[in-house]
Amino acid sequence: MLDSSETFAKLQLCAAKRCHAEQMFASLSRRATTIDNLIRFNVLGVGRIVLGLLWLANLHWKVPSSFGENSGGGLYKYSASVSRNSPFGPFTWVTEQVILPNFQIFGWIVLIVETALAALLLIGYRTKIVALAGATMTIPILLSVVYYDQADEWSWSYVLMFVAHLLVYASDAGEHLGLDGVLRRDGAAARQATQVVGVTAVVIGALGLFVARSVSFAGKRVALLGSDAGFVGADGEFVHRWEMKFVWFNPLWALLTIALGALVLVGTQRQWAARAAVVGFGLLAAVIFALQKFDYVRDDGDVLAVQAVSTASNAAMWGGLALATALLHRAGRQAGSGTG
Repeated sequence: MLDSSETFAKLQLCAAKRCHAEQMFASLSRRATTIDNLIRFNVLGVGRIVLGLLWLANLHWKVPSSFGENSGGGLYKYSASVSRNSPFGPFTWVTEQVILPNFQIFGWIVLIVETALAALLLIGYRTKIVALAGATMTIPILLSVVYYDQADEWSWSYVLMFVAHLLVYASDAGEHLGLDGVLRRDGAAARQATQVVGVTAVVIGALGLFVARSVSFAGKRVALLGSDAGFVGADGEFVHRWEMKFVWFNPLWALLTIALGALVLVGTQRQWAARAAVVGFGLLAAVIFALQKFDYVRDDGDVLAVQAVSTASNAAMWGGLALATALLHRAGRQAGSGTG
């Protein structure tokens, strides 16, 4: 009997140890799965944002109202090259018979579509539809550069861009770090996302302010509404600064972005502040888009030159912030989270 009791006790101990080991393994497996999902979801969200930044960065050289037709550069240069390089006859015919004779209309269509793509991908709203639209938009770009004779474009990058949009579509990347996911959740999630939008706006404004006036607000060469890419020092020498391709700022625009971002943060508790931020960002987007272009000073060897860039990147950013704030504010109100 003693031997049986000892054997039974040992069996119980072994079973307990095995059960404990299985529990530890299950716990580690759950943690690994949680970490894997967190990484995967954040990668999908960041990938979508980077794709939005790609569209945003390429808005700056599509300058209204001629879009390069007067100078033979910019968007016109690539469109006109289709006659020489397109591998697809129907696309060549459409370019020569429809696009080039109506080029300014075509330029505005491209600018508006790409502005919308940038804004919606950045905030992750209606992402599946937007991703398909982006993939479709990439096809004519690829056909325009695939055999481009000046060889300053890597055509395979547009194949990757096309596939990236399909991956964003297939993964429903707006569910991760985007409005598509937040709007399906409760009011607390909308309030937290509103705080993220507000902080993001303040950070963008602060960085823009630093870049626009890292030395002084009162440079003689550059007035309050002037250049952001260079300045002339006290000795009269031009000092070249980092040239942004994403959002072109001056101090006034930067300060307004900071102020409206602060209103978004207040808007998590006060409805009037959220509404004011939506109106403010919306007005900024409309006004800047109407301005069409922004001049800045650049260093062109021994000559100081003025470069014109499109303000559509600013319109996309502010438009995205306005839409995100409006949708999140509405979601918070519907969940009963807003206070007057």
